[in-house]
Amino acid sequence: MKCKCKMAVAFLLVLVMLVPLSLSCGGEKEGVTIRIGEHTDLTGPGSPAVVGLHYVLQDLVRYYNEEGLIPGVKLAVDSWDGKYDPSWDISGYDWLRGRGAKLIVSVIPHTGVDLKPFADRYKFPVCNLSTLKAMLEPPGWVFCLSNPNDWEMKTLLKWISENHWDYARGIPKVGFIGWSEPNGIDVEKGMDEYCQAHPDKFEWVGGSLPPMGVMAFSGDVNKLKGCDYLCAYGFPTGTIIGKYLDQGYRATFIDVGTATNYRGFLVDQLGYERLDGMLVGNVSLGWNDQTPIVNLAKQLLNRYRSGQAERIMYEGFVYAGGLQNLISVFQILQQAIEKVGAQNFDSQDFYDAAIHYETGGSLFEGYPQWSFSEAKRYLVDHVAISEFSAEAGNFVWNGAWVPLLLE
Repeated sequence: MKCKCKMAVAFLLVLVMLVPLSLSCGGEKEGVTIRIGEHTDLTGPGSPAVVGLHYVLQDLVRYYNEEGLIPGVKLAVDSWDGKYDPSWDISGYDWLRGRGAKLIVSVIPHTGVDLKPFADRYKFPVCNLSTLKAMLEPPGWVFCLSNPNDWEMKTLLKWISENHWDYARGIPKVGFIGWSEPNGIDVEKGMDEYCQAHPDKFEWVGGSLPPMGVMAFSGDVNKLKGCDYLCAYGFPTGTIIGKYLDQGYRATFIDVGTATNYRGFLVDQLGYERLDGMLVGNVSLGWNDQTPIVNLAKQLLNRYRSGQAERIMYEGFVYAGGLQNLISVFQILQQAIEKVGAQNFDSQDFYDAAIHYETGGSLFEGYPQWSFSEAKRYLVDHVAISEFSAEAGNFVWNGAWVPLLLE
């Protein structure tokens, strides 16, 4: 009898020892965790326009996990707050890689430029939501999900000359005011180049590029008081427009890539009437545009951030536009994993899938087809031009994608 009891006890001990092993095996079958690094600005001067990108990245990760859209994979995201400070860029890159990230999604323009040498040297993919030409050449491991803002501005100026200005009034005068930061410098240079190349279309009055952080623009405004079109660029857009109008000057304000993301910020500063007629070139659509991507953005907002949804939509297009940009990263990731398997996936597989990636399918209905290639590192080849309507209380898209002007 004692012998039988000892055998029973021994049998139970074996079962107890086997349970952890079976749970471990089951855990492995549940999926491989792939970490995405986010290099962004959560507390610096860019945060009002980019915190929505932080939200949509988190929400897409959660959505993909809950829906099982990449079988065998659990996605996770680690976030680095670079505070719009270039001195934090490399520290963020090292920290995110140290956390096990297989790729980095970056937001701020200078971040993609600063990370490019490291991405190329160590063959580590960086997907930047903003684009400077320094990220594109030579083609390497930085993949830009938009296009250079100076190309967007040249496209907008060409559209203005063909569709907006009445040349019976003479040649329009054009100027720029914005901080001396990489995107602002590129946009100002692009405007200057386009006007000098087309003197029959525009007269270049000049550009003013005070240092980052400066908010006193009285001298800049007075220097450019005669403009018919004025680019008030970046975070200080509302301050510049307010000072210009307060001096009694009048112009059509123009922008690329930022004003629609600062929409709520600008309305709070200026009101609807002072923004009326502003022209903006974008690489994405907004909340009042009925496309599958915009509808998915609304679905995710209501699913994960119902208490914040109204405010996020009021603030601007950044969540919907960010989803349009980021969905390509997730599709590339999915294609790479489907090809090699979750257990075998590494950064090289992401790169190989990215250089052959094309947008398409039902999700991209309402958009042109865009792609990367062996030699091309910017995704979007068109510009969507919107005008602020005080009556509508928002930027209203003109309904046509304009081919990107490369000059």
